[in-house]
Amino acid sequence: MSSELNHQISHSSWIPDSPTTIILIHGAFASSTWWDLVIPHLSGYHILAPNLPGHGQSSEKEFSIQNATTTITQLIRSHAKDSHAHIVGHSLGARVAIHIAETNPSLVDSVFISGYGSLPQTALTPYIPYAVWMTQRLENLVPRSVIRWAMDGTDIPRIDTRLSTLRLCQSVMAPTETKGPKPWNARTCIIVAGKGGIVPSADSRSAAVRLLEIGKLGNKSTVAFWHPDMRHPWIRQDPGLFADSVKAWIEGRELPHGFEMIVS
Repeated sequence: MSSELNHQISHSSWIPDSPTTIILIHGAFASSTWWDLVIPHLSGYHILAPNLPGHGQSSEKEFSIQNATTTITQLIRSHAKDSHAHIVGHSLGARVAIHIAETNPSLVDSVFISGYGSLPQTALTPYIPYAVWMTQRLENLVPRSVIRWAMDGTDIPRIDTRLSTLRLCQSVMAPTETKGPKPWNARTCIIVAGKGGIVPSADSRSAAVRLLEIGKLGNKSTVAFWHPDMRHPWIRQDPGLFADSVKAWIEGRELPHGFEMIVS
């Protein structure tokens, strides 16, 4: 594994001699280290795990979907094998992954995303970043053992509140266009983690259906699945299953047992 900080974005790299590159894009208020449980299951692939602007070692950068897209596409051009890669995005990273596929199709071999969502403009929108900022600090006070108990063993690291500033919350929680992205031509798999319960951790199925309909306009091979036992942060709940699902999609095989197809 190697790690470097260039003038654009910090990232880590694994197995650089592999002929096939996977880009792992993490979610909001996390960093590339959130993939540390998944990466050991992706042996055989060249892995690039960037820190989104405003996050981790890229915290000095200003976050926006466009800024994230620009920096990650530069990373693909300069470090991915033959300047193209399979794009994997979780949560906020899913939005970035779709935007990369939409705006830079020549760089993308396939897309695998989970936890896609959007934030519409409402009367409450200006107050959401403040609520997120406060919630993060309250959640950090909860023992990790309690969180693992409530979320089926999900190993969620504490958020570094020194980096998760109110300004970052405002940037991340900025409302998105209600129409969604334009159709993109990459072969795409959309995953919905379906389990809620005591902790409301299920993904939005309706958001996935809307995205599926748009995706099919660009590539009829676009599909969506949901898993009733996985929670939103399933990269930390069952990292082996997540990695096996990514590999199955990249390699053109059926997803592991437990996924159910969503029909739009």
